[in-house]
Amino acid sequence: MKIEINNEDSNVNKILSYSDNWFKLNDRLIRTNLVISKNHLREDLLTDNFQDFALQHLQKITSWRPEIILIGTGKTNNLPNFEWAAHANKSNIGLEIMDTGAACRSYNLLIDEGRNVVACLFLANIT
Repeated sequence: MKIEINNEDSNVNKILSYSDNWFKLNDRLIRTNLVISKNHLREDLLTDNFQDFALQHLQKITSWRPEIILIGTGKTNNLPNFEWAAHANKSNIGLEIMDTGAACRSYNLLIDEGRNVVACLFLANIT
């Protein structure tokens, strides 16, 4: 799906479009799960699938001190476990779990608002 975005700052990581198998960011096509923020992009922090995502992964991401963490779980929405919510709450960080398409759109919107957001995005189908 293609996303309409505000292109005022070309140095900011934005998601231009996505599918079940890839994310398009600026001039780059990424075919792995990723963690993205305004100035950071990591393809090596997430597990292969959402079901293997654990508190230790969330702790690495909270060390970036974001205001909000979005987790895109693939095609379907999944619920966080209690440990994640407790950790995020203790760290005073918002935590939202949603399908990956919604997380991509929310990430861009929050970045456009100048919010300090990190998105953990799981592809529906890794090939």
